[in-house]
Amino acid sequence: MALKIFERKQFLAERKNSGKRVTIGFTGIADLRHFIALEYIKGMMQAAADYDINFINMGEAVRYSLFDDINFLSHYKKNFKFMKPPLLDGVVTWAASLSEFMEQGAIKELFGSIRPLPMVDIGHMDIPGATMIKIDSSSSIKSIMEHLTSVHHYKKFAFVGTDVSEPQRRRMLNFKNELKERNLPLIENSVVMMNKKMEAKYIDEAFDRLIDNFDMHGKKEIEAIVTASDIIAAEGVEQLCRRGFSVPDDVAVVGFNNWYESVTSRSPLTTIDLVYFKRGYAAVEVLIDKIFVPEQECKTVYFPTDLIIRQSCGCLEQSVSNSHLDESIVLENPMCDESESNLRRKLTEKIRPIFPHENDDSISKMLDAFFSDIYDSAKESRMLSWFQNIMQNVRKSGEFDTDYFQNAISSLRAALLPVLANEKYKIVLGVENVFHQMRSLVSVFQKYETVTARENPYRINNISGQAATFLSAKDMNQIFDSLRYQLAELDIPGVMLALSDTMSYSFPTPSIEFTIPEADEKLRALMHKPISEPHLFPKEFFGSGKRYSVMLELLHHADMYFGYAFFEMKTPNLATYDVIRLLLSNAIFSVYEREGKVKFSSYKIEQNQIQEILKESAKENAAPESNASRTRLNAMQITDYLTKTINEMTDIEKMAKHFMVSRSYLCRKCKELTGQSVQQLHEKMKVEQAKNMLKSGNFTLAKISSMLGFSNQNYFSNVFKKNTGSSPKNWLKNNT
Repeated sequence: MALKIFERKQFLAERKNSGKRVTIGFTGIADLRHFIALEYIKGMMQAAADYDINFINMGEAVRYSLFDDINFLSHYKKNFKFMKPPLLDGVVTWAASLSEFMEQGAIKELFGSIRPLPMVDIGHMDIPGATMIKIDSSSSIKSIMEHLTSVHHYKKFAFVGTDVSEPQRRRMLNFKNELKERNLPLIENSVVMMNKKMEAKYIDEAFDRLIDNFDMHGKKEIEAIVTASDIIAAEGVEQLCRRGFSVPDDVAVVGFNNWYESVTSRSPLTTIDLVYFKRGYAAVEVLIDKIFVPEQECKTVYFPTDLIIRQSCGCLEQSVSNSHLDESIVLENPMCDESESNLRRKLTEKIRPIFPHENDDSISKMLDAFFSDIYDSAKESRMLSWFQNIMQNVRKSGEFDTDYFQNAISSLRAALLPVLANEKYKIVLGVENVFHQMRSLVSVFQKYETVTARENPYRINNISGQAATFLSAKDMNQIFDSLRYQLAELDIPGVMLALSDTMSYSFPTPSIEFTIPEADEKLRALMHKPISEPHLFPKEFFGSGKRYSVMLELLHHADMYFGYAFFEMKTPNLATYDVIRLLLSNAIFSVYEREGKVKFSSYKIEQNQIQEILKESAKENAAPESNASRTRLNAMQITDYLTKTINEMTDIEKMAKHFMVSRSYLCRKCKELTGQSVQQLHEKMKVEQAKNMLKSGNFTLAKISSMLGFSNQNYFSNVFKKNTGSSPKNWLKNNT
């Protein structure tokens, strides 16, 4: 059931007026600097703003340039503790973003745990209980094939994709179906599906197979190669060029995704725009509908895509190919003085609206450059230099608008190309190459803007300087002072910081210790009170009566947690918040360690590891489960106690007093229930703990020995080798 806009607005207004403004979240795991994730988030943030609802970003970023955290997956899963009412009314998920890190069944189980919270998923996987928004792969391939067959009349096709990607396999099947629908032959050996990732060497090998199997000179045996990704298409164009073929003269190549590579390819790619921004926006609208009508059936919504026409298929771009010849501009003798003057006047009138900030003198220079590029033999394009100066001036004066410049290029081409209606193809092609260089230049500027926004040398140097200030902080007040300064430098308007008294391997029960802006008297009364569950975070701190967008960051050092922060989002550039989290976490760890607040006794060893210990070492004389349940002690009580005292030396007397049983009874029941003595069981659990610490790479052997309650490092190494057959160093070498 899709609601009309006024129905959504009315529902949301009623919620807001009752003091219960709708709050939605987003969760996924990816390199969230990548334009796909950023476009999704931009779309969701824009929809949240348009519909006046709250937005909490719970997406976890991996593989940032500053640090690589090998345990990012376990950290990410902690976000699911927040995904419940009353903190959230619904969540947009991107389950498929985990497909590189988890098996599909485990992913579905993880995201299924969010139910009954309303969910909308934007990936290609089917998640139980979620409405799915997927791209319409079938219609996308159909639009490609319709263009190639109807406009260019191609009949001989090949396909290149990778078999390790489910979406690409689906595109290959859609391609085959289109051939069948159009009564076109599926040529033997014309479909190449790589069984490896999209790396240049594997793509080159795939195109080599096509080149070796078919004569593609002049479109003889293959007229067009359809690919499943722009990355494949762009690298394929390069490989064809290296092998002596021209695109599109010898063979056409089309892509899929409209990535950065599509514009910067040697021959700009005809491709499919997957409209990430629009899909993120639509996901929020569908989620609002699900929140409004919770009982509505979960379904799959196939989202339409856009076909982008560029040169690689044999076309001019649509904006140019659809432009009409303006008889008032094209004159029979454009080079006579009077006619050229008239031509330049009319061209100026057409170009002035395209570049409204440029004066007539600047436009006149551009026209000089245009005629120079046509008739002079200079290697460097004067028109490209003019355009580059325009972009640089814009960068200096304000925010760089990529869409504006791409549209300006299309409009400029539509104005200038008709002038060349009677010129030779070589001259037209030369000007076409200039416009292609302009497009590539805009893409380079765009990428540079993204990099500088993320890795601006001043900002990074400033962060480095602040890192020293953070890490030299003697107490929490000094950390808070550093945080105030750093947030102002990074233009982050606010933060709510929840910290626990100690840090441990279990997720903490913190209280709100610091806020920007400073909490008022009413909110100060709520500070320093334990927050028993993350989803019970007091929403009053997000701001009374105003809409908010915040970024959730978990605060941890290696695998040890001590709280979390909600940063007010002003930009979707998530690297900014992650850098602050890293600096803040390391600083807090230093203070906590100095103050003796690092408690190692909480759960770090996982329950499945304990079960494996019991399973492997259970003896025939272990008591049946039914009998064990009737004893004064059970296996879970014993392992729970040993887990909580895993940083201590094994003390059977102390343990017996804890359970109020005799030493002999404790030893007998432990052997009966687990198949091993108290000492043996505790040692095995310590070894499992040590494995986790070794893998993290954050602890020396001496530190592990001390923190696990061993009297010295040699004793620890001997116990480790006794239980694993390897020394700690050799075990780590063989298990990483």
